[in-house]
Amino acid sequence: MSTDDDDMPLAAPRVDVTPDGRLSVPAQDVTALLRSIARSWAHSTRHGAPVRARESDDSVRLEPTTVHALAGTLEQIADELDVQFIGAAGRTPPPSPPSADTGG
Repeated sequence: MSTDDDDMPLAAPRVDVTPDGRLSVPAQDVTALLRSIARSWAHSTRHGAPVRARESDDSVRLEPTTVHALAGTLEQIADELDVQFIGAAGRTPPPSPPSADTGG
């Protein structure tokens, strides 16, 4: 059941390194990834056929109702994260703009 329409790309998050060496992923990339996985799962069940968890012969077949429920859960998690990110952004001061003094 793999057509060009079924091969939906996932929204891979952008990973950055902060000045102190910690890895970070932009909040909007996290929620975009969750939503793209949910869309991909929901899209794969559009004909009502069971979904194969893997392409190999020993794959697990998932019922469309289960896949839709899982996709809905991912969407809900993304929505809840968005609310938390918006709240945190309101409490966090914006980063300082780069200095106009280039030192040269």
